[in-house]
Amino acid sequence: MPRYRGRVVRYRRRGLLRLRLRQLLETRKLSPYALSKFTGLSLNTIYRLTRPSGRFRLIRADTIERLCGALRVKPSELFDYQKPS
Repeated sequence: MPRYRGRVVRYRRRGLLRLRLRQLLETRKLSPYALSKFTGLSLNTIYRLTRPSGRFRLIRADTIERLCGALRVKPSELFDYQKPS
């Protein structure tokens, strides 16, 4: 369990945030290689962000900005939020 000032902090996962990059690439008929060349991000980063599950651990604001600029979408269109059941 995480601790804050010596106390155990409990939290519940409220929802699930997923990245829709794979679907956006399929609709625009772009390859991950073309996106990596256009954005300047490494191919490994693009492959990591285009996982079929859409899950990710860490994504920087600069990366979001580059992806939105390359795909011409808003950040809200890049992510999908699923409410907990």
